[in-house]
Amino acid sequence: MKKVLAAIAVLAITIVVGLYGLNNYRKTQKQQLEMTSHLLASCVNQGILSLFQLQANDWRKNPEFYLQQQRALNEAVEALPQKILDGKPFKEWKYAVDICDKLTRNSNLQHITIFRPLTDLASFEMSDAATFKNRKSLRKRKKTIGALRESAQAADRYLKDLRSDINTQVQTYGFSAEEKAFIQKQINTEILDYYQQGNFSLNSVNVYLERLSTFYKLMAENPKAYTVRSGSLYFYNPELRGKVEGLNRVILQGENAFFANYTQILVRKQISSPGL
Repeated sequence: MKKVLAAIAVLAITIVVGLYGLNNYRKTQKQQLEMTSHLLASCVNQGILSLFQLQANDWRKNPEFYLQQQRALNEAVEALPQKILDGKPFKEWKYAVDICDKLTRNSNLQHITIFRPLTDLASFEMSDAATFKNRKSLRKRKKTIGALRESAQAADRYLKDLRSDINTQVQTYGFSAEEKAFIQKQINTEILDYYQQGNFSLNSVNVYLERLSTFYKLMAENPKAYTVRSGSLYFYNPELRGKVEGLNRVILQGENAFFANYTQILVRKQISSPGL
């Protein structure tokens, strides 16, 4: 009888210890998943904060700002793991660090695609009348306008591309289906749910670029119809003068609106407080 009771006692202790161990394991797994998700959400947040800095920049006054922001974003993201990790690195954490690096690299590339062409457009070289007749300069202007069209496409789909990139990176690594769902939910809840695509108008940007392209093409294809004196244009052909002046007028009128588009690629949602 004593042996039976002893066996039962040992079994009970084993069960209790096992349940405690299982509970502790589950608790640890939950904490690790929360840290992993928070790291990725923080990483996404840093990329968005960088975009907002870029949106606020005056590209005519500070044309190299995208390079400053690239460095600042890299530094901010590099500091995240040390701030967030509690304990030793684990497998899923290492996945998250890798994903964070890739998301940051892609954000920087996207930001360069969107904003670097603005520096070329804002440069003196782009509007220098002394080079309007130069075919080489025309090719360079065409290249800039082409880059601006690509820039506009990237700006117009910024949030969609960001969500797609996050999903692709998370799916690539060895997270379980439950972990993937939790990570995506946390990134949305912590960060993405607070933002929406802004009032960036792809159509108005393309209209402006088309006018700009037509203007430069007219100037390059009619070199004998005008001359440049002290930076001003003098026309021998009244018809060309009318076309150029008309185009130049609408280009100048639309310039501020064009650059303003790039200040509203992404905006914060207006979230009402409960009960209001």
